[in-house]
Amino acid sequence: MKNLSFTCPITTRKIQSGFTLIELLITTTILTLLVSMAVPSFAKLWQKQQADVYIETLQRAMATARYIAITSREIVSLCPYTETACGEEWEDGIMIFIDKNNNGIIDDEETLEEFIDFAPNNSTISWRASGRKNYLRYSPTGMARQFGRFHICDKEGDLSLARALVISRQGRTRIYKDRNN
Repeated sequence: MKNLSFTCPITTRKIQSGFTLIELLITTTILTLLVSMAVPSFAKLWQKQQADVYIETLQRAMATARYIAITSREIVSLCPYTETACGEEWEDGIMIFIDKNNNGIIDDEETLEEFIDFAPNNSTISWRASGRKNYLRYSPTGMARQFGRFHICDKEGDLSLARALVISRQGRTRIYKDRNN
């Protein structure tokens, strides 16, 4: 017997791949749940980062005032901002100026050396110093005339965002964070 060879046309069927509506809904639901759990963690991380930036800005202001005092060989005042004199609220910003007559006011012959503005946030700054003064002065040697500590606290009372900046008599600063919440 002879073998006949012939070819049959094979009908190929295209296999469609993709997601069904049910699969898409389940995936979207799981993704939504995961994101909703992660967002509060990121918000807390952002708040802690902002607290660190706030205290580091304050520390840079102290270093700037100390540097100006040493290089100018003058007494430099650092206090809460108002237009011409030392104010009460540290959150409004900090002004640094050479106070030649030690009156805490920027007189005509005195100029504002630097102004540090704090971005609006949910923190309060309080200053507790030797002599209960609401300003800080650096002598031409870089020594702090008032030493003490700045407390930065969250207005809502979140202790994990609390920071402290300690100024020593030598004019050096150290940052402390709340370790026990």
